[in-house]
Amino acid sequence: MIDSHMHLFTQLTPEFPRGTHELYPAERTAELDEYLMFANQLNIDHSILVSLDEHDEYIAQALEQDPGRFSAVAVMDVNAEDPTSDFQRRIDCIPLVGYRLWTLGANPSLVVPQKFNDLLSAMEKNNVAAWFYSDEVQLRALAGIVDRYPNLTIVLNHMGFCQSAITCDEWGRPRVKTDIPPRTQAVVEELARHDNVVVMFSGHYAFSNEQYPYLDLLETSDRLLQAFGPNRLLWASDWPWIKVQPGYRPIMDVVRVQLPGLSEAEITQILGANSKRVLGIKVKQK
Repeated sequence: MIDSHMHLFTQLTPEFPRGTHELYPAERTAELDEYLMFANQLNIDHSILVSLDEHDEYIAQALEQDPGRFSAVAVMDVNAEDPTSDFQRRIDCIPLVGYRLWTLGANPSLVVPQKFNDLLSAMEKNNVAAWFYSDEVQLRALAGIVDRYPNLTIVLNHMGFCQSAITCDEWGRPRVKTDIPPRTQAVVEELARHDNVVVMFSGHYAFSNEQYPYLDLLETSDRLLQAFGPNRLLWASDWPWIKVQPGYRPIMDVVRVQLPGLSEAEITQILGANSKRVLGIKVKQK
């Protein structure tokens, strides 16, 4: 069992700097010990820990405190003048399986500046996956250049939906207003032609207009399954946002609800085996 995308953070302090947002004000916490209590109850063997922003201090502590229990994904600094140098600095400090991309710097004509192509090349060379979560322009730009990077694993975050105007709902979770299916669904399905592109099966709560089990997303989920197959979907909780509503266990069960008819072997793939294979994760032996 691998939770392929989750977050940990502590209060904003000089020791642990981070940005603030209505989702994670300075006093909000989602700390290591609490997460492990929940994860151990559900027999989660390994978790991929994604920074909130370009500050990596807390995830570095988690990696050090419980070696082998987590893999790390750092988040790009959109203000860095040289994205490649900043990426190199980050991987020199922390072993990374992924690097979250907010942008490719593309303009409406979908031209990607050279410095972002250089970044993708560096990620490919260092075997660090592109954790992609951006807007429609950047997604379409990615579709136009993916052929250049056949050995770069690209992980489309949160069902391939685009990020836009994230707000905070009554449960303290991200909320993204969008069409269902999203108008970029065809772009995501086109990206499925490339074997190095996979999709994070997560974030349903943020896009659905219904409560759990988010039945208005059944068509979108099925289209992802048809396009990518069960061997290129990666389940994730997006902890801590789902801790209260709907809870960790229900969000794990969303695979069975949203993708009825899968065999137990296929469910096992989505719940961890795919991440282990695609990202080269070494699961800590209990």
